[in-house]
Amino acid sequence: MALFPTDVIRTKRMRTGLMILGLVAVALVMVWVRAFFGSMRAYQRAEAHLVENQQIKAITFFDRSIHWYTPLNPYVRKSAERLWQISMEAEQKGDIHLALIATRTIRRGFYSAKSFYTPGKYWIRKSDLRIKELIGLERSSRGLPSFSPEGAAKSPERQKAKPISTFWRIIVAIGFLGWIGSTLGLIIFAWKDDRKATFLTSRGWRWGSTALIFFALWIIGMVKA
Repeated sequence: MALFPTDVIRTKRMRTGLMILGLVAVALVMVWVRAFFGSMRAYQRAEAHLVENQQIKAITFFDRSIHWYTPLNPYVRKSAERLWQISMEAEQKGDIHLALIATRTIRRGFYSAKSFYTPGKYWIRKSDLRIKELIGLERSSRGLPSFSPEGAAKSPERQKAKPISTFWRIIVAIGFLGWIGSTLGLIIFAWKDDRKATFLTSRGWRWGSTALIFFALWIIGMVKA
């Protein structure tokens, strides 16, 4: 026996509800996949620069990899680990400046990926402690007074980094919501609710074109953010 009556499944509300759920699921998967491949490519380029002993370029691309944060993305964690390794190796070689750059990049990367929550809190706390330690070493090497917690609290390094590319993040949201809304409009208003489900060409072109414009806006925003 069927779980749902055929006449219920064929109703307009049921069809619309299922389509909405399907669109949302597809959209979320597309966002995750786009971020995953962006993070992976940035990580691979960073590793290539490390092989060439181009530390600063490697740090830059590890930073980009973290910016492509999505839950369960392994390249975000790998990038943080590699930056930490660069920092430790630089300290051992006496290059405190490079060690600070790598550690600050971890912290800045996770803060820049902040949305409605802050990812990488473990790495942020760990980086904060190490930045304090490295600044103390740097000041000591210059014969300056030792690092004080009071000074650290007032310094920019202890303040939260502001998310970058705010404009493009807004464009991403507008593009995504506009694409979902116009696609729903195409589904609901471009079809005549009769037995043949007649397609209304003029309405279909309007809603379809709008959906394509918002979709392109969404993709451009994700690339630029």
